[in-house]
Amino acid sequence: MHLFALVLLGLAAGFASGCFGIGGGSILVPVLILAFAVPYHTAVGTSLALILPIALAGSLANWTLKQIDWSLFTVIAVSGAAGAALGSLFIQAIPAVYAKRAFAVFLLYAAYRLWR
Repeated sequence: MHLFALVLLGLAAGFASGCFGIGGGSILVPVLILAFAVPYHTAVGTSLALILPIALAGSLANWTLKQIDWSLFTVIAVSGAAGAALGSLFIQAIPAVYAKRAFAVFLLYAAYRLWR
């Protein structure tokens, strides 16, 4: 994998995360699969691992701007961690072709809803 392309991908994912709060996964997963030929399940796992440093940097910036609601954070962090663990186990049981299609449908639906 070309280092410069990976740096650009990281910058794009981090920028999108900071601007839109998307965690970068909607950029990372498709680009890792399409541009770098990373298998779907590996792309998802890598994207999840990248959430921590990307989100930490954005969170620190928003913390200094006092833009974090800690009561929302607490409830969603605990339940989100449980959901992420369950989702990670669940997706491993699904063939990659179906998981990719479901992800594509989700992205299209989200794009449609945001557009309208």
